Amino acid sequence: MSLSAGKWPFSGRTTELNVVTRALSGHGVVVIAGASGVGKSRLAREVVARAADAAGSGIAVATESARDVPLGAFAPWLRVHAPHAPDVTTIQGATEALEAHGASYVLGVDDAHLLDGVSATVLHQLALRRAVRLVVTVRTGEPAPDAVTALWKDDLAERIELAPLDAEQTRALVRAALGGPVEAATERRLHATSGGNVLWLRHLVESERAAGRLVRDAEAWKLDRPPTISPALDELVAARLGRLSDAERRALELLALGEPLGLSLLERLVPAEDLEALAERSLVTLERDGARSELRLAHPLYGEVLRGRMSPIRGRRLRSELSEALGATGGRRSGDELRRAVLALGGDGAPDPDMLLKAASQAASLADVELAERLFRAARDAGAGFAAHIGLAQIMTWLMRPDEAEAELAAASAATVDDDQRAQAAATRFSLLHFVLGRPQDARTVLDEAEASTTSVGARATFRAARATQAVAENRLDEGRAAAEDALAVPDTPPLALIWACWADGLRRAVTGVGDPVAPRIRMGIDAARRTADAATWQMNLGYADVLDASLCADFDRARARVDWLREQPGPFAAPFVALYEGRIALETGRPATAVRLMESVIPYFPGLGGGWTKLLHTIVAEGLAMMGDADGARTALDHADKAAHPGVVVFDPELELARGLLCTAEGRLAEAIARATGAAASARAAGQFAMEVLARHTAVGFGDRTQAGRLAELTRIVDGRRADLAHAHALAVARRDTEGLLEVSRRLEDAELLIPAAEAAAQASVLAREAGRTAEAATAGGRAADLAERCENARTPALVASVSPLRVSDREREVIHQAARGLTNRQIADQLHVSVRTVESHIYRACSRLGLSDRAALIEALVPPRLRTQARELQ
Repeated sequence: MSLSAGKWPFSGRTTELNVVTRALSGHGVVVIAGASGVGKSRLAREVVARAADAAGSGIAVATESARDVPLGAFAPWLRVHAPHAPDVTTIQGATEALEAHGASYVLGVDDAHLLDGVSATVLHQLALRRAVRLVVTVRTGEPAPDAVTALWKDDLAERIELAPLDAEQTRALVRAALGGPVEAATERRLHATSGGNVLWLRHLVESERAAGRLVRDAEAWKLDRPPTISPALDELVAARLGRLSDAERRALELLALGEPLGLSLLERLVPAEDLEALAERSLVTLERDGARSELRLAHPLYGEVLRGRMSPIRGRRLRSELSEALGATGGRRSGDELRRAVLALGGDGAPDPDMLLKAASQAASLADVELAERLFRAARDAGAGFAAHIGLAQIMTWLMRPDEAEAELAAASAATVDDDQRAQAAATRFSLLHFVLGRPQDARTVLDEAEASTTSVGARATFRAARATQAVAENRLDEGRAAAEDALAVPDTPPLALIWACWADGLRRAVTGVGDPVAPRIRMGIDAARRTADAATWQMNLGYADVLDASLCADFDRARARVDWLREQPGPFAAPFVALYEGRIALETGRPATAVRLMESVIPYFPGLGGGWTKLLHTIVAEGLAMMGDADGARTALDHADKAAHPGVVVFDPELELARGLLCTAEGRLAEAIARATGAAASARAAGQFAMEVLARHTAVGFGDRTQAGRLAELTRIVDGRRADLAHAHALAVARRDTEGLLEVSRRLEDAELLIPAAEAAAQASVLAREAGRTAEAATAGGRAADLAERCENARTPALVASVSPLRVSDREREVIHQAARGLTNRQIADQLHVSVRTVESHIYRACSRLGLSDRAALIEALVPPRLRTQARELQ
């Protein structure tokens, strides 16, 4: 549907639609109240359309222009009536004319706060008499006739407040309007800018699409920059702001530049009565923060429009006034110093370098890297020296801009005055060399030289923690754990040492599944990172270790709690890590398409080696695509992963090998897939990655491997969390060909949110029951597998394919047939499977004979879903 024509689809309001519909059914009269543009009118129309029956329905719309016309809103119902109908110019006559439609008639009255007095009285009479069913909308905060407010005050109607769309509702509506998936970061931008206002959201989407900024690539709709306010939307928002006195406009502009602002501070700059007037018009909101009262603009777009209409000269003057006012109050509130510095940057005069440096540190501590970069640069240019150079070098390292980081490090090294500063510069250079530039040996040399030149206990602890991060990244987990413990054992461990040691041990704990619970150590590292400007961004890495640990333990509530924590973090750089966390959870909970979409949205943030993230992101994309049967896409993603191979970050390599096994399943090479999965398990075991070993062995069980129960039994005594127990139960049922056991473990896996293994267990039960001739049992199990597969975004793993193509062929015969469906000749299939051409021909012949089919093409037609076929060649 064209966005510029017709109305948007009704989406995202299913709960509210049901609530209002039930209220109408029970009460007969319902009032939907909400702010302008929140979607009251559209919801009311949907309710009227749903409730209407043979008695009919209609919508009356009150307008400002018709407010002085008696009965203007109801005029369409009063024009035509029988010769002896009542006089519709009177309240009684108009009420009777509308009442004549019958008690089942559904009448919507939109914007009832704009009704003239006579129409309002008619509405009240209709409600009082229960003459028709009524769906009424009013704008919250706007004055309305007494007869309208009496509807809910006198309990004649049920009033329901309609809130702005939340993030999930915004996501659903935008996807429905655009007709396809939307990048996660774009969804967040649109929700944050629109504030959940449906009308303004529509204008944002339409204008950004028309301008060519909101575009669709092969995967999703994307908006790679903050939305621009179109002239039409600017006018809409300005109209909502309405007529403002000079003092009211000044107050709103000050808030647009520096919100939230303390009430006491604003009252020094603007008369209190003007602030009260703005609050009464719902243009500002008052919030309590302990003993402090703060004012904010009531909607994000108010600030955008006010700033856009402000002249540069006026903006600089107001920023300077605000900065000075904040300084005069002593900056008592956390964050005041930061806001003061930002305002000073855009104001008149030269900002104080110490103030800029403190503010930059605060921004970095909040992981707002873009603002931190801006402030560190300003502090450097103002002469802040070493601290500004080293802070900027850390930010450049995090943003994967190594050339700029090197330049700032050179300047910082030239400005060092003591051992502590030299140690800090060495630690920053280590991080740049190892993680960003992929030069682990050079990073080791930096540590060796720095350790040899210092006697500081704190510096040595930091270097020991650096070695812990390097060891864990290089998959030397025992060394990493020992180094981390050494660093943490130092009294008053320096913050950077604490951060690095906690990350190293947290990631080690995640992949091993062995040791003390990871959460306390992750919290310790995050708390330290919040206090450490030059390492605050490590909060994101620490959070991922927590998500990975929780996911491998099948503790998805904890994983989602970490996502919720990150959503609350300020700054734009949290967004890609939200997608990263959610993508990991999506992969483990059986939503491969979602995982692919989210991970692909993150990849642009990590160019080159990406600090080791890039290879992992492409690996997860490959896993998701393979699970969906997209062999070509998975192969491409694995090629990208190989090109992004990081010599100093190999801890995720067992998962890369597992992804290769999943690719084999998408290509129909089941025996090789099992070999790859067991190979991934073996490499994980050799490194002590026992949690990853559980994942790999359980994946092999899903492929049909009946040899994993023994080792998984051992792993239940090594690895914490319920995943190992579930994997063992699944492996045992597969080994025993236990249909009931498979269905039981399928239910347990579903309860644990491990939906793909749950679907595979049910599918395996279906195949076993069918082979045993228990048709009803097979159908039940197959139905369960199909339902679960649908919840898994229609994943296409071998067990699921077998359950929907349940003809009796062996695994090897099925493997040959799937290879043939890819267009391979018998010779190519033989080479792939390391067998003779005669063996391949024998498999095809036996399968055809058993199933009564004539040739290879008929076999493919019978056994391979259409989406997994390519043009098969003639037998060679």
